[in-house]
Amino acid sequence: MTDTPAGRLTIVGLGPGIWDLLTVEAVETLRSAGEVYARTAVHPTLAPIRDHLAGVTIHTFDDLYESESSFAAVYAAIVDRIENLARRPQGVVYAVPGSPSVGETTVRLLLERLDGRIPIRIVQGLSYVEPVLAATGATDAHWIELLDATEVALMASENALGEVPGVDERLPWRAPIPTVPLVASQLYNRETAGAVKLWLGRYYPDEHPVDLVTAAGTPNATTRRIGLYELDRQDGIDHLTTLYVPPLGENENVRTFAGLMNLTRTLRAPGGCPWDRDQTHATLKPHLLEEAYEVMEALDAEDPEMLAEELGDLLLQVTIHSQVAAEAGEFTIEDVIGGIVTKLIGRHPHVFAELELESAKAVLENWETFKQREKPKRSSILEQIPRSLPALPQSSLIQKRASSVGFEWPDVDAVLNKVVEEIDELRHAVDSNAAKERQREEFGDILFALVSVARHLHIDAEEALRLANRKFTARFQYVESRVGALGKSLRDLPPDELDAFWQEAKALGTARV
Repeated sequence: MTDTPAGRLTIVGLGPGIWDLLTVEAVETLRSAGEVYARTAVHPTLAPIRDHLAGVTIHTFDDLYESESSFAAVYAAIVDRIENLARRPQGVVYAVPGSPSVGETTVRLLLERLDGRIPIRIVQGLSYVEPVLAATGATDAHWIELLDATEVALMASENALGEVPGVDERLPWRAPIPTVPLVASQLYNRETAGAVKLWLGRYYPDEHPVDLVTAAGTPNATTRRIGLYELDRQDGIDHLTTLYVPPLGENENVRTFAGLMNLTRTLRAPGGCPWDRDQTHATLKPHLLEEAYEVMEALDAEDPEMLAEELGDLLLQVTIHSQVAAEAGEFTIEDVIGGIVTKLIGRHPHVFAELELESAKAVLENWETFKQREKPKRSSILEQIPRSLPALPQSSLIQKRASSVGFEWPDVDAVLNKVVEEIDELRHAVDSNAAKERQREEFGDILFALVSVARHLHIDAEEALRLANRKFTARFQYVESRVGALGKSLRDLPPDELDAFWQEAKALGTARV
């Protein structure tokens, strides 16, 4: 027996499951090691290894699969043990199913922890991918997405998140790429298959045909074509079961961003919609504002179905503007996405870097600092405030920027006193019959001071005014209905009778439309 070099990790791929598919390098590495630690004994290749390499002692970590409560905990324990073994003078040879580079979570975790700290050698093996593609007849896959099904199970369990340092805790927000084939290995059991089904069900139709391949690359290989909705109802799902998901067809890709972008390109392409083809950034501007306000209306109505529809309309504005820009060589939708992702990461060092902020208030207090790091030195912090913003949110943003550098009223009482002062100035301008420009200026000062009051009270001034508009509309419509029931018009009734109806509306609480 020849020991591995001192303090060394050798990772060997065992191939899909039969002796004939082991690489020559893998066989020689296993033979020379004499002692091998396999992730699991439940792999078909280990039996012929014992037959052909009688002098090799094989240890496994199957006890961890029995004692630990989740795959996350199993992987963490395996990585800990392998690290300790690798630091021995003789190092360790660690054997994993398939290829170490394809769908093997423990290998990824080991490389993240040990790479650069001890020598690591990877001995490749034939992955499960090639036999699975052969079993499904997908012999011409130019693009493919690979996934470890156990990590999908991890993302379905809130308790698992963060349990293993290095396991991708962002997986719950990951989406598949339905335009290319997807292969998910190690389904293990119905519970894992159920987690995968629920995840894929957000992006694929329930009846989408998928293939369950078990023991691919062995004489016992089987393939079943089922509907996606049936995935967790199948018998015989185990660690050698792999799921193959064909891509969605061109007309099926209706629940993905890629599908929306392809549709937008089709509408703008030759032979597409004449109206869409004629649009420019300028002609689209009113539609962008209209769709944004319709989103606000849906939010006010607290109608989730309406909100989903209006957000879709707004998203279309983003894609069509991006496509117009792409055709002009200005930027692409990928530039848009890349820009916002980079910006969000830069503005959240408390999430993606070492900065620790324990509350939402602390995040807000540091927000301007985060933003300034992205921008060149400016002569004024009030630069780049959009002039097209409605006046109330524009005022709020101006005041917010000024307050971020200490230019601020000490408290809300001081601002209320300022409101009274501005009202007195407007009253004086009116009583003295000052020019309309002066009266307008004084009226604007009142509104600006009121926005400051709203900000000190943590009230959205625009939202408050819109709610007041809705409240007035509801009450006014009640008055209209009461007057109409009398067969009269509002002009027919004296103010005190109209006010009585108004008080009825207030008492009934008709504040919503």
